[in-house]
Amino acid sequence: MFNLIKADFYKINRSMIYKVLFLIAAVSAVTTTLVSHFVGTGDMEMSSAGTAALLTDVVMLNLLGSVVAGQLICGDFENKLIQSAVAGCSSRGTLVCAKMITYTLLIGLITLPYALCAVVGYASGAAFGAPYSASVYLNILFETNTVDFSVGTLLKYIAITAIMALAYTAQTSFVFFLAFVLKNKALIVTAVGFLTCTLIGMTSSLLSSSSETVEKVISYTPFSADAYNLNHASEIGMMLKVVAISVVFIAVFTGLSIAAFRKTEIK
Repeated sequence: MFNLIKADFYKINRSMIYKVLFLIAAVSAVTTTLVSHFVGTGDMEMSSAGTAALLTDVVMLNLLGSVVAGQLICGDFENKLIQSAVAGCSSRGTLVCAKMITYTLLIGLITLPYALCAVVGYASGAAFGAPYSASVYLNILFETNTVDFSVGTLLKYIAITAIMALAYTAQTSFVFFLAFVLKNKALIVTAVGFLTCTLIGMTSSLLSSSSETVEKVISYTPFSADAYNLNHASEIGMMLKVVAISVVFIAVFTGLSIAAFRKTEIK
């Protein structure tokens, strides 16, 4: 499995598309951070900051995660790399697990610019506003106004950013599964994956306020409010709950991907 992951990152390091995706994430993170800062200092009206909401992690991770799944899996089907790995005696289960580990690490790398902006912004003590309440990273920046700097809080924020990377992997794990179902249709995987994840996120948010029962059910998914509301006051139990739910979702869709791939005819 290690050799499969190593081969993936060798290919990723030589591919321009992944560098472009990371650059897009970096530009988006810096842009939303600056907007948050300008809102906090009063140099920008809250109403003028609405357009930049499309660049927050809530939107961009669904989009970029879907692109990554399409490129990582469908691209390898198109280039016959997966077929070669199977022909080289790699079991299908091992190959899928290796791809999921690579996918999780890539999502972590894409969230890194948002995490760095949040942590550096908190450590700087600069003023920030909260134009986008759904973004954990921007909420960390907004807390700069009320939470005094301390090493303990900084470490907790770093832990939260890592947890959110895992949560975003879980949220887009459906796209990973879809890529193994559709195989060489990267564009369809990206489009359907992004629209589905976005729709589920929006629906979950709306349904959570409809009844306590629905809210409780959604709380056991990576789209729950528990994940989006992580902050300096969050208890360890709540953070571990988000981690556990994310790991379960990733494991479930990895299992479904293995089942789908075993039924796939390799050509």
